[in-house]
Amino acid sequence: IKMKVKGKLMATGRRKLGAIIGDGVKTGVNVSIMPGVKIGSSSIIGPNVVVYRDLPKGTFVLLKQKLDFKEVTPAS
Repeated sequence: IKMKVKGKLMATGRRKLGAIIGDGVKTGVNVSIMPGVKIGSSSIIGPNVVVYRDLPKGTFVLLKQKLDFKEVTPAS
């Protein structure tokens, strides 16, 4: 597992490592946080977000998505 330390990607020497989460962080439902990610204190992460990089303190992350609905025509 690798993580950024002072801007450089470094090996942690561990086979297992969770995320490092600061005080007062709030996450919505179905949030995934990748191993080795650091989340700064007082950050807010909305539902269905995959956090794959470090977040500075006080960061608000919200997923924006677009749904396309189309009619399905049966095969003849």
